[in-house]
Amino acid sequence: MKLVILGIGGMGAISLSKTIAQIAMNKDMSVKSTEIHGMAKKGGLVEIYMKIGEGVSPYIPQGDADFAVVLDELYSEYAVSFLNKNGKLIMLSNNDKYEIVEEFGDAKFANSFILKKFIDKQNIITEDDALSVLKNIKQSEKNIEAFKRGAV
Repeated sequence: MKLVILGIGGMGAISLSKTIAQIAMNKDMSVKSTEIHGMAKKGGLVEIYMKIGEGVSPYIPQGDADFAVVLDELYSEYAVSFLNKNGKLIMLSNNDKYEIVEEFGDAKFANSFILKKFIDKQNIITEDDALSVLKNIKQSEKNIEAFKRGAV
């Protein structure tokens, strides 16, 4: 699986990639990942390329990704440029973001919310696989609750 994650510094894109990597590694799958980020300050673009179960390099050229996960609508067009012809875009809407901040007090819980949306679109990682990792991270209760809200 080839996955590109795009977000803004401080939104949890890197945490999301680490969670997905841990889930895959728990399933004995190989994970190759790299980050490109303009995080001299919060608010810069974060690009993460991940290959799960394939390849020797994490780099994913435009037009080759199976999935693009976008944590900010601003980067939706850029994300689409990475997708192959059968690729799927999974995007956090501004409305979702506002609701998460209102309900959970911090935008960083958006990564658990969108993780559920990602899991529902692919067939390698299951909900149980994700929950087994989420229960062991900081603020696990809020992350699990945000994850479950991603199904709504």
